[in-house]
Amino acid sequence: MADGLNGLLDFAKTPAGQGLLAAAFGGLASARTDRGPLNTLGAAGLSGIAGYSAASSNALKQQKAQLLQRQAETIPTLYGKDADGNNTFDWKSAAALAIPPEEIAKYAQLPNSTLSKVARTVEVPGANGSKQTMQYDEYGRPVGNAIDSYVAPQLVDLGATKQFAVPTTGQSFDVSMSPAEQAANARGWAGIANQRQQNSIMNDANNINKEAARVQIVQGADGQSYLVDKGTGQARPAQIQGGGTVQSGPLAEATVKNQKNMGKLGDLITQAREILPNATASGLGAKRDEANRFFGRTTPEAQNAAKLSAIGGNMLMMMPRMEGPQSDRDVENYKLMVGKIGDPTIPAAERSAAMDALEEIVARNTGQAPAQQQPVSAAPKASIVRTGRDAAGRKVIQYSDGRIEYGN
Repeated sequence: MADGLNGLLDFAKTPAGQGLLAAAFGGLASARTDRGPLNTLGAAGLSGIAGYSAASSNALKQQKAQLLQRQAETIPTLYGKDADGNNTFDWKSAAALAIPPEEIAKYAQLPNSTLSKVARTVEVPGANGSKQTMQYDEYGRPVGNAIDSYVAPQLVDLGATKQFAVPTTGQSFDVSMSPAEQAANARGWAGIANQRQQNSIMNDANNINKEAARVQIVQGADGQSYLVDKGTGQARPAQIQGGGTVQSGPLAEATVKNQKNMGKLGDLITQAREILPNATASGLGAKRDEANRFFGRTTPEAQNAAKLSAIGGNMLMMMPRMEGPQSDRDVENYKLMVGKIGDPTIPAAERSAAMDALEEIVARNTGQAPAQQQPVSAAPKASIVRTGRDAAGRKVIQYSDGRIEYGN
């Protein structure tokens, strides 16, 4: 019974219940005048309904005012900052306050209302020559400071290396020679040095030939041979280093020429012995040098081998005149030994032995004692830096002295 009564009261509070009660009381109030109590009841009911409606309206207005007051007090607390310092608005809490979505959007954009809108951007040069972008609003006023613009890096060829760099006004780079240019430059200077040496040797040889042509051997009254300068007429005793007397005629002139050539040849042999320990001295090394030249590279060993080749050519120019029954064989052996000295495929010990044989041939034909030779010092042992394989699958070994060897 109580539940039914509560349900009836709840229905009476609804607009439908209010309308039904208003109709009922209105009917009673407008009944015939001879029914006074009913009229009074109807008028009282209408007055009660009117009062209840006014009270309900006032309650709703008060609730709405309280909601607006709570929204006004809470909205300022919904603003904040994120980790980057940007303004944020707690829209979830705003929705819980029954704020309409369009109003939430307006509140979220409210912090940006004082900011200037960018109307156009202009590229300007920076203080260090870089490119920057400046922003302006619709009134031409700057918006913030200039910001660095993106510039695509460019590949710069520095000769020995290549690197990427961002283009900047006034920027410059130090450019050096590429590996191929460095190798060509080294070969060029080595060729110039060899040419200078050859020119010097040829000049000395010409002077020797001129002096030999001016000298004549004459037999003095004392039975001693004398060297007479055909130009000045000056004479001096003709002797060789061993103390023997020089014969007259062409043999005497050849002896003088051989003595001077022997001095130059001795210098060339000494120079060759100094270069030999650090020069290419194997068939594999020669192939390595040939492969490096194919790629425009060179090594100290290859450059020393080139010097020995030039020295061998100069030794041929200093070949003394061979006399005696073995002269033809001595000439062949001399040329053979000189060829070995300039051959990069022959081991260093064998080439050093060729120099010993060369000195013995010269000493036998000039009457001089062979010089005491120093053993060839071994080149410093190089360590392996790294190994790998090339595109063809061959094993590649790189040493600490710059040498590169290739396996089968």
